[in-house]
Formats: sequence, structure tokens, C-alpha cells
Amino acid sequence: MHVVGGVAIALDGEAPAGTGEHSAEPPELTLRLAATRARSPFRPLGSPTIEQDSWVAFAEDGVLKLCIKQPSLDEAMRIELPLDGLEGQYFWDFDWPFPFRFPIDQLLVIHALGVGGGALMHAAAIAGRDGAFLVAGPSGAGKTTLSRAAALEGAAVLSDERTILRPSRAHAGGWLLGGTPWPGEGQFSDNRSIPLRGLILLEQSDRDELMPISAARALALLYRCHFPPLWDPAACARTLDNLERAVRDVPAFLFKNRKGPEAARMLLERLGGAS
Repeated sequence: MHVVGGVAIALDGEAPAGTGEHSAEPPELTLRLAATRARSPFRPLGSPTIEQDSWVAFAEDGVLKLCIKQPSLDEAMRIELPLDGLEGQYFWDFDWPFPFRFPIDQLLVIHALGVGGGALMHAAAIAGRDGAFLVAGPSGAGKTTLSRAAALEGAAVLSDERTILRPSRAHAGGWLLGGTPWPGEGQFSDNRSIPLRGLILLEQSDRDELMPISAARALALLYRCHFPPLWDPAACARTLDNLERAVRDVPAFLFKNRKGPEAARMLLERLGGAS
């Protein structure tokens, strides 16, 4: 089982022998795949919905088909899932050694979160004694710089680049942040989940100022900081709905900041101090 920030990807049947990510916390959301060994070709016929250098996706008739591509551009495995479901199939080549490998695990997490009520965010997760802040912003806004400064002040940084945002199954209206194995330049990667206390939208400034903002503005700013399931317009709309629920449930702030230690201390004080 591959567990990332409280989201599990489980393989049943004959699966590759490699190991995945593990976590001490029990997962709250599980995507389950029945594994079958087979021979190539794994690429479906027809035109793909979206194709990148390392993966390709086909979405039609309510089914998502994802393939990972080798450097030679030969597909080495295929995953099939309902576009709105969490149970599917995993077909892999005899020479494919990985049960999970970037970017396929990230794509599956994006899918699972969309179905399960959350989203994968281009954001840091900075935690103190009383919970965690999601710290989002475009590239260059200061996520990694603020994460490093916060860590020096005693904060736990779950991630400085990609963070899981998901509803808590244990507490109605509550949300959790989860670390991922996909860090940024700061190399922060803490594979656990912590209750979310606020949404922080970064903006560079010559002063440090934390200002409450409306749910509508928070949604607009968060929208540009998430990883959408680009293979399906309905899945993209469902993920947007998930973000809308989050901004209704959780307070949001615009953080004008100088990207220094004072900004980190300001956030950590609101989280009850060092973790």
C-alpha cells in the first residue's frame, strides 16, 4: 500500500515487488486497484485526452485510462478507473519494477482527492502546536523561503511545494493538510496529516501584514494554486466544488510579507508556537 498524506493507493493481486510510501497514520481515503501482469502494448487505441512527456490519459465512456511512458516513449503500464470512482485495474509489464512511481502516484492522488472531496495544492504546509496553515501562492511568492524560516523557528513543515488538502472524516466541517513525497527546493517532505487552521495566500510586500479576505477572493486565489484533473471537465468542476467548500469552512488570509523570519514568527504565533 502506498500512503501519501492520509490518501492510500492499494494494489490487490499480482503486483510489482517494489515498495511505496508508508505512514504511521491510518489512511482516511483509499483508491484500490486490482493488479494484473501482462504484455505490452498498454496504450489504448484512439486519440488521447491529454498527453505529456511522461504520461498519457484517455477519458471516455466514463472511464479514465492512465499510462506511464518510458524514456523510449513505450508505455510500461496502464491504470483504468471510473472517472468518478475509487476502484479500478492496474496492468503492468513483466519488466516494470515499480508499484508506484512519479508521476503516476501524483495523478492517482489528484483523482482520489477529486472524488473524495479534496485537492492537491501547489502550496506549503506549515504546522505549529495548534494545527497547520496552507500557504499558497504562485511560483516565486515565497513558499520555500517562508517554509525554511518557519522551520528555523520550530515549525513542522509538511511540504514546501505540494500539499494535500482534504476533509476530515472524523470531524464534520474539519479539514486536514497532508505532506507529500514531492518537495520543492526546500526538500520538506513530512508524510502525515495535521488539522487545518487557516488558508494563507502569499503576496510579496515591504511589510508583514495578515489580512482576512472573503471566501470568494480566497477561492479565486486558491484556484490558480491547485493541480486539476485535466483529463475530465466534470472532474475539474468537482475539484473546484471541493475548494469552494474549503473556503467556506476555513478562514482565509492575504499575507503581505517580506519573506523573512518575522513573517514566519507571525504565522507560528497564530498556531500556538512551535510544534
